[in-house]
Amino acid sequence: MKLFVLGVVAALLFTMPARLGAEKITILYSNATFTGTGLFVAKDAGFCKQKGIDLELVLGGGSAPTVSAVVGGYVQFVQTSAASLVNAALQGAPVVLVAKVMGPAPYKLIGGMPIKKIADLKGKKIGVNRFGGAPDFLLRYVLAKNGLDAQKDVTILQTGDPTARLVSLFTGVTDATLLLVPEEKLAVEKGYPVIIDFAALGLPFVNIVLATNRKFLEDQPGAAKAFLGCYWEAVKAAKAQPEVAKKALAHWTRTNDSALLDYTYKSWRADYAPQSPLIESKELELLVASAPKSASKRDVAQFLDMRFLP
Repeated sequence: MKLFVLGVVAALLFTMPARLGAEKITILYSNATFTGTGLFVAKDAGFCKQKGIDLELVLGGGSAPTVSAVVGGYVQFVQTSAASLVNAALQGAPVVLVAKVMGPAPYKLIGGMPIKKIADLKGKKIGVNRFGGAPDFLLRYVLAKNGLDAQKDVTILQTGDPTARLVSLFTGVTDATLLLVPEEKLAVEKGYPVIIDFAALGLPFVNIVLATNRKFLEDQPGAAKAFLGCYWEAVKAAKAQPEVAKKALAHWTRTNDSALLDYTYKSWRADYAPQSPLIESKELELLVASAPKSASKRDVAQFLDMRFLP
């Protein structure tokens, strides 16, 4: 894991010099999905460039190496699941959450044809991207609330990225799997039922965030403020200018299907785009409460720093 982080990040940092006079900001983002809409527009439409920020976006290959990169100080910011970051912070990592990217969890648990309700999952295999991430955390939480023990009543499998999870469902490797936009649409169109719509549950939960290392905030508060300012301008522009957003999504997600792009963008704008970049303490309480007792007593406010938001 450490070699992966060092290799990928170091290569980018040393082969992509900043423009003369610009502040170099490198952001590692965990997945090339619609969750990155704001970042993609910030880069492609030049919002950060206008503010003197030389913005580089690096795909981190999942939340684990992404969190490792910011803990080690190899990048200035990361975009990944709050669950992974809070877990690291509870173990003493110097990470701090600085902006909301996506509040509601955009996941849907899609079942194989015989599965119609949560109780039908008993004895079944369920696919997630990886253990310890937001989908895995939410799945275990909701199963427990519905009387199913994730350790005994089901088998949870790591089945990779959204496309791999979709294939695992279609081929019977898993009996159900967590999908997000737009893959969930493809499954539903083939007749696979939605067992759980996590966004509809209304859980007090922040899903995807921007985070940094505490030392970076201490050493470069001006750069932090400038970046978060141009990022939020890009989010607002993405909401107001569909074609700009869809062009950026097509570029960074490598999607050329116009119908899927349109569905993805409309889903983001209507259901998942943040109304404010502010993260409230209550949105982390579920994550902290589910931690071991020694950690669950921590004050969630210490994991947040909203001072640099526009």
